[in-house]
Amino acid sequence: MKVSIKVLIVLLVLGSVGAGFYIYKQKKANKDVTLEVIYPNLDDIIQTITATGRLQPIDQVDIGTEVSGTVSKIYTDFNQNVEKGQVLLQIDPLKAKARVEQTKAAYKAAENEMQYQKRNYNRTYELFQKGSVAATDLETAEYRYKNAQSSLVSAKSNLEQAELDLQNCTIRSPIDGIVLNRAVEAGQTVAASLSAPVLFTLARDLTQMEVKADVDEADIGQVKIEQRVEFSVDAFPNDKFKGVIQEVRLSPNVSSNVVTYTVIIRANNPGQKLLPGMTANCNIIVEEALQVLTIPMRALQFKPDQNTPGYTPQSEEEPPKREGSPAGPGKRGDKNRNRVWVLGSGGSLQSQRVKLGISDGTKIQVQEGLEANTPVAIGVQSASAEKNNQTSSPFMPQRKTGVRTRM
Repeated sequence: MKVSIKVLIVLLVLGSVGAGFYIYKQKKANKDVTLEVIYPNLDDIIQTITATGRLQPIDQVDIGTEVSGTVSKIYTDFNQNVEKGQVLLQIDPLKAKARVEQTKAAYKAAENEMQYQKRNYNRTYELFQKGSVAATDLETAEYRYKNAQSSLVSAKSNLEQAELDLQNCTIRSPIDGIVLNRAVEAGQTVAASLSAPVLFTLARDLTQMEVKADVDEADIGQVKIEQRVEFSVDAFPNDKFKGVIQEVRLSPNVSSNVVTYTVIIRANNPGQKLLPGMTANCNIIVEEALQVLTIPMRALQFKPDQNTPGYTPQSEEEPPKREGSPAGPGKRGDKNRNRVWVLGSGGSLQSQRVKLGISDGTKIQVQEGLEANTPVAIGVQSASAEKNNQTSSPFMPQRKTGVRTRM
């Protein structure tokens, strides 16, 4: 019996020592933990969608030829400014001139034939009225006269086409612009068969450019006309260029099971730094809030535990409210409400419900629930780790134990 009492006393003593040691370790661990706190501040939040595109002139014209022949002379070259109606190129006109002479002769012959058949028809008609010829003779004369009229119309059309081909041997600029490309050389033979060969590529105005960007199907629903765009090019990595969305094309582009949609962005190019064909890295601004109260996203992810300074267990759930009440599920925008942990006046952590707005992935807008002077907890850090991050100089100011504040 005495042995059992002694064993019980020993167990009680060991249990008390163990409990005391555990409590001491917990208190020591709590003292080694520093609470990291920030204050909400005014900042700009810009929500963007990234896309890649190519720069191109707004108005670009490919100039071809409708006639075949040998290029006899070229009057312009790369990067030269041209005016509307200015001669760009001359195709040897000898064959076209010969065809014009041939069609003129054919037209003259058809005109003579038509006049002869007309006179013959008139004579036959007069004789028919007198009863000197049969009706079949009148029908034959009328038939030949109408055929002569049709032949004259055809000959006139051939003459006009030949004259047009002669005019087309001189290639003129249809617009005021700049020569981006010249695809022929003097002495080269061009053949216009099923499609007109491209001789020049002109751009109307390089002070206005377009970006033809491909936007992923997951993001295209947020893209709207008149949204602002900021983009950069590899040639000028430190420069930011601005544009506006002009068009969102409905036709999808499918490549390797990836669906994208083409978005046309209009951009000013007064210094003409932007050149056709450059790659543009675009940020489409879908939503923005300027100079609003913000907190880091870390504040929403922070969850305290029993080792966190100032934490006391509390219920994070509010009692259910009836549908349609001011703060209940029926209130519009309730889906944007969340919780953060704030530091009270007594140094205790309290759960605070907030209404959130847009986010850029790093910080988020606070619409309701916090003031600029409200300390918000975003994490904890061990005192030893913080000490390692600080300099050992005795002249450096020291932080208060237990709370680490960031502005």
